[in-house]
Amino acid sequence: MNNLTLRAISGLVYVTIISVCLILGTWPAFGLIFLFTFFCLWEYKGLLLSDLSFLQKTLFIIFGLYLFTLLSLWQFMYINRIYYGIGLIMTVTTFVIQLFYKSEIPFDGIGRQLTGWLYIPLSLGLLFGLGYQRFLYQNGEIVYNGILVLTVFILIWANDTFAYLTGRWLGKTPLFSRISPKKTMEGSLGGLIFTVLLALVIFYFYHQITMVEYIFLAIIISISATLGDLIESMLKRSLDIKDSGNLIPGHGGILDRLDATLITAWFVYFYFQVI
Repeated sequence: MNNLTLRAISGLVYVTIISVCLILGTWPAFGLIFLFTFFCLWEYKGLLLSDLSFLQKTLFIIFGLYLFTLLSLWQFMYINRIYYGIGLIMTVTTFVIQLFYKSEIPFDGIGRQLTGWLYIPLSLGLLFGLGYQRFLYQNGEIVYNGILVLTVFILIWANDTFAYLTGRWLGKTPLFSRISPKKTMEGSLGGLIFTVLLALVIFYFYHQITMVEYIFLAIIISISATLGDLIESMLKRSLDIKDSGNLIPGHGGILDRLDATLITAWFVYFYFQVI
């Protein structure tokens, strides 16, 4: 099986799993994004925390999953204040543990852990929470709006695909040659245009927000997804690696697949707070 066929099959499986879990409702969606959080934390740990102790790396993943769970459940159910206190204690523990290890630059390890939590579980918690930013009714009851979250994924995929195709066809002007030599301004503009067009198609079938709001959603997603891709490219270039992992055959790791999503989640979540 050649690499192109492998990429196509694994990509189809990846898209199908995401689509089915998001459409099925709250707990399948939560389970999916919880697993994404775990694998992203695991890959991040391997990339940036390899010099820390086994205890520190284990707690990094456990605390990260706790933060994701706390932020996700807060979106749709009452959370006792004691659980927020536990989250604060976990964060302080990261500082305290470092006292017991002989490191010449202790705050370097602390900073990498805190950055990992900000970059992964908080981002994915906001992504999950998008399903509660616009009510969806089914049989008179409010249900998880997986269609909205799936729309965000679809627009990210569209931006990535059409930016690549347009760049291959018309790309001449580098966007950030120092970080990603193959990305071009023409490709990014093409991704933006096709993402907006696809958003209009989605509006035709699902009137969850107005047409103008769909257009702005597409613009925000296109720009933030490009930034997300560049940020992870910057990370991988600084580490001199090609992929964050090998979990998805032909595509790399989960961090590679969610790089645009991690940054986009923040912008889109804020967008739905103001419209």
